[in-house]
Amino acid sequence: MDLGIGIIGAGGISRAHAEGYQALGDRVRIVAVADLDAERAADAAARWGAAHALQRYEDLLALPEVDAVSICTYNNAHCAPAVAALEAGKHVLVEKPMAATTAEAVQMVRAARRSDKVLMVEMKWRFMPEILAARGAVERGDLGSVYYAEAIGWQHRGIPGGTFIRKETAGGGALMDNGVYTLDALLYILGHPRPLTVSGTAADTFGHSRDGSWDPAEFTVEDFGSAYVRLEGGITLFFAHAWAINFDEQWQLRFAGKAGGLEVHPFGPGPKLRIRRGGYGDLAEVEVD
Repeated sequence: MDLGIGIIGAGGISRAHAEGYQALGDRVRIVAVADLDAERAADAAARWGAAHALQRYEDLLALPEVDAVSICTYNNAHCAPAVAALEAGKHVLVEKPMAATTAEAVQMVRAARRSDKVLMVEMKWRFMPEILAARGAVERGDLGSVYYAEAIGWQHRGIPGGTFIRKETAGGGALMDNGVYTLDALLYILGHPRPLTVSGTAADTFGHSRDGSWDPAEFTVEDFGSAYVRLEGGITLFFAHAWAINFDEQWQLRFAGKAGGLEVHPFGPGPKLRIRRGGYGDLAEVEVD
């Protein structure tokens, strides 16, 4: 039996979801598309071969042939359709970030537990080979006891515009948009240690620039943020992300342990995964398959 898919929100990111479903062939079919913009919903439905183009997601959820939904709305509109879908007995794949607030995320999780349906957040980094290999290395104890970790994303010039730059629709800026990738991957690799204390900073250094492609008057989120976090187990975490910064583009995860160190550079340059092992006088690089 094929899986009937409904897509809620027909903006740019919905295309990636649709292409992923279409790549699965006969195992899934896109049944319906819902978007507040009726014309955009109709265009998307025609492009993907969906039988239904709707304006209200409630009408999509009422379709019995829809088994699961992708929620591709802006961040502040993730929670309500996700909860409604779960309560309607549909599985849910929601775009990152999961929600605009912790309270909304908790509400979504509770709805998933009540419905016994799958709620999944689109955190694609978890499936990268280098992330899986890094998680395995930490789990095996290859680094010894980890005492320092770092999650950094420097985008040289990456302010996106649109709904992403308005707090009323996005909930937050650079940290919520792309910082979630590095932070989630790092915590996943470490096995989700509990945070004990957090201090942080945020700024909109470039958001009000007049030479960007967005309207600076609409910019109400951060384009830079950093945090210093104490995690259980004696781990210190430094986390930072910028949509725009006067550095070269750089994305990296780093882990320092008593018996070795590990670095992940998912987009290069150089090796995507590097592991070093040894003591004070015999630290050496480990060959990674």
